[in-house]
Amino acid sequence: MVLKVALFGITCCLLLAGCGETPAEATTKPVSNEPISLEAASAVYTLNCASCHGPDGKLKASNAADLSISEMDEKKIEQTIRKGNDKGMMPYEEMLSTPEIKGLVKFVQNLRK
Repeated sequence: MVLKVALFGITCCLLLAGCGETPAEATTKPVSNEPISLEAASAVYTLNCASCHGPDGKLKASNAADLSISEMDEKKIEQTIRKGNDKGMMPYEEMLSTPEIKGLVKFVQNLRK
């Protein structure tokens, strides 16, 4: 009897475990590379960038660039966010998702207006 109960329990666990996604299925789902909204990017900027660049991009703390007059193109902005630079900006590619980085690029470009 104990053996039957144990086998029943193991069978139930295996069946329940099979209902979820396998790790391979979870990683093959398409991931959006579309930028987050400007509103969401503003929150990401405030959390990660404003302490050096300021809320309007003009602070220049810790040798940060004045983003309101930056002439970087979209590709260079994204590269700088991802990889950092030799002036002290840290890389964010491990901390932010691609949609967040692409949203930040758009947000930074809007600071020029």
